[in-house]
Amino acid sequence: MPQIKMLADKVRLVSEATDKFKTGCISISMALPMDERMAANSLLVYLLKRSCKAYPEMSLLSGKLDELYGAILGAAVSKNGESQVLTLSITCLADKFALEGESIQLEAAQLLADIIFKPNVRNSSFGADALATEKRLLIQRIEEELNDKRTYAFNKCISCMCKNEAFGKDKYGTVEEIENVKMADVYEAWKNMLSTAVFQITVVGAADADKVASAFEKNFEKIERKPAEIETVFVQKSRRFNRYEEKFPVNQGKLVMGFRAGMSHRKDNIFAVTVMNDIFGMGTYSKLFTNIREKMSLAYYCWSRLIASKGIVLVESGIDTDKEKKVSAEVLSQLSDLRNGKTDPEVLESSKRALRERHAFTTPEGILGWYSAQVLCDEIMTPEDMVSGIEKVTMDDVCAAAKKLSVDTVFMLSAQEEAENEV
Repeated sequence: MPQIKMLADKVRLVSEATDKFKTGCISISMALPMDERMAANSLLVYLLKRSCKAYPEMSLLSGKLDELYGAILGAAVSKNGESQVLTLSITCLADKFALEGESIQLEAAQLLADIIFKPNVRNSSFGADALATEKRLLIQRIEEELNDKRTYAFNKCISCMCKNEAFGKDKYGTVEEIENVKMADVYEAWKNMLSTAVFQITVVGAADADKVASAFEKNFEKIERKPAEIETVFVQKSRRFNRYEEKFPVNQGKLVMGFRAGMSHRKDNIFAVTVMNDIFGMGTYSKLFTNIREKMSLAYYCWSRLIASKGIVLVESGIDTDKEKKVSAEVLSQLSDLRNGKTDPEVLESSKRALRERHAFTTPEGILGWYSAQVLCDEIMTPEDMVSGIEKVTMDDVCAAAKKLSVDTVFMLSAQEEAENEV
């Protein structure tokens, strides 16, 4: 069980003590509402990663990371439910391998704290050149996702399905919003983040959790906290079916079907829903893979993904455009069979075995990801808790969970005639 400590209002430290890895990890996750600040928030986290007051140049910060035995500093933007999550993380050598007995993780924690609380800001500015560079790189990230048609179709289905919900927004904000961000917006985003974000510091390794906590706690004491109330809208049942289509010069069509999972919150019936989704379309033993892809050869790939933080399931498939109706009908047919218990009983055990292996994390990054994803959860669930709950799931539970799935949105990325090489 991880050590959990509250450092300030909605600021939590979660520490998993272990000495079985050669490296240790620390991340700080900052959850914010998905509002008009999203573009500025996205730019902010990448600007923070560039430097801090103690190391005001990228070269100086890189030198410090080298001193920490080649520590790796990362930044990311993601969606967690209907929140935008900014993450800064450091992966470093485990303390027991330090040549002079120093605590590398404690130094890494202090560096993270400096990056967040003492950024390289002069006259409320992160630097015009730095902002221009990060705008260009962020727009490039968005364009790369647009050029990956599988990712594009997946995100487009979500934006259509959740067009009246915050979850339908792009995690970075739009290109236009990014282009229009001014330096004052980024500086205000930084101050707003410190005051209102829901924070979780996650530590995996052998570092002293209390000492890591102190590196952040003393900084939060200087901040007047007014944490945002972040709630996710869970639509338990589809209100009506919608279909959307776009045409692109691709040889392989992309079909994405969005389902409401019948969940009222992110942990609602989570064990049965997880197993149900795995049997439906996650594993090589799943109904979608074994039937639609293998037996019927209707799709180049076909699998399902559960987004528990929003209570939706998405089925993705790569198909010949003229097979859309046949594939859609077969996906619903396989779901009907699952609802009615028309599944080999051995598949349940195969699913549980695969899910056990999936939650037996073999890297510190895996453990870190598991806990940091719970930044908005009131109670922390361990991987062991998850496995224990999965083990108790029966086929009746799976069928009941499948019966709650309701198709909401279909997005079809169709091939134009005379398509050339797939983009």
